[in-house]
Amino acid sequence: MVDIKEWRQEYGITQQALAKASGLDVRWIQKVEAGDIDIKNVTVKRFTLLMKEISNLSEQSNVPCKMQNQVETINGTYKMVSKLLKEELA
Repeated sequence: MVDIKEWRQEYGITQQALAKASGLDVRWIQKVEAGDIDIKNVTVKRFTLLMKEISNLSEQSNVPCKMQNQVETINGTYKMVSKLLKEELA
């Protein structure tokens, strides 16, 4: 799993920008980054929102990132989860 704080800092994205883009509370993102919330125990909805915006914001940025492999994994994971959720709701 990608270190969200490291990813965010490498792309120059603030916690506030990630919170706004994902619709998640900035305090929640702060707690995830601090390790106060175990990402393994996050609801599917919150995880999907977070992964969606990491994916979207990463694709919009032209900044080279040493975490590119992990970001690509997140992009693929988000697309797979999104597809599964759409199929489940259909």
